[in-house]
Amino acid sequence: MQELSIMEFVKWFIALLVIMMLISLAMFFIELSNVNSFKQQVNYQIERQGGLTNTAISNINQTSNDYYNGTFTVISDRLNTKVAYGEPVDYVVKGTFDIKILPIPDVKLEFNGTGVSQVR
Repeated sequence: MQELSIMEFVKWFIALLVIMMLISLAMFFIELSNVNSFKQQVNYQIERQGGLTNTAISNINQTSNDYYNGTFTVISDRLNTKVAYGEPVDYVVKGTFDIKILPIPDVKLEFNGTGVSQVR
């Protein structure tokens, strides 16, 4: 009779662990979905500032800190330079995602992007 109660306890423990993992995974994917909106903000800054200038970088960093808790940073070969009209600017968005609930190390991912200067 005691084996049944222990087995029931183990079943509940495994079920709660699986539920916690699913919730943690869902929260990770929700944070991951913010990448596209952040890349849109980076493209907007490239278009309006004529590249990844000092002003654009400061606006991007402020956006990352204000709306995304400092999750994203932008790396590019053309940092702090103004480019000609219609010239593409390649960049990499580096994101560090904290895994909630479970004690798992942070996930670091990189996303490529390209913006085009619209300043004449």
